[in-house]
Amino acid sequence: MNVAFLGDSLTQGWPGAAYFPLLRRRLPQHDLLNRGRAGDTVGDLLRRLQASASLSVDIAFVGVGVNDAIGSAWDAREDDRGWSAQLARIAADYERLLDWTAVRTSRIVCVRPLMLESEGTVWAARADALGDAIAGLAGRRGTARTLDLRPAFVAAAGSGEGPFTIDGVHFTDAGAAVVAKAFAEVVAELEGDTEA
Repeated sequence: MNVAFLGDSLTQGWPGAAYFPLLRRRLPQHDLLNRGRAGDTVGDLLRRLQASASLSVDIAFVGVGVNDAIGSAWDAREDDRGWSAQLARIAADYERLLDWTAVRTSRIVCVRPLMLESEGTVWAARADALGDAIAGLAGRRGTARTLDLRPAFVAAAGSGEGPFTIDGVHFTDAGAAVVAKAFAEVVAELEGDTEA
């Protein structure tokens, strides 16, 4: 199977540790494509993909949105009303991103934006709001599903693993391992659905 990972620095694997090499070791039978770029927002990823060569894969993981949440929180002008308007624009871009992706694959996995070790901050609240919007968009499509990585990190923390990030966002080796395991499980599940 051909599996694409579309996203930002968490997909690219810089700074910090990358999950992609770990995933390659877990899934050597599949062709994995890394289309991550540090700093990308939802709109940046959409424009970059629209300008790139065509893509045709069996599964696409879409993991983007943390930079949107962080950027809005740093902007002191973005009060709750400003954030609501910005969230609507980001969600519209994300929907266009899903439209672009749906033409190139029959299965999309929308990864909720994740900000570990940031509970109670405006960044985490905005990442959660964006994650809820993404889950709503994915839920309206028959070809898309949402993946929330938080339970995997809670389970890993309960086993004594961690720390998972170098800065609340970018992964350590332990964080990258959690993500690689979760993604490999989803690929195996979707592969099983195909064979059934």
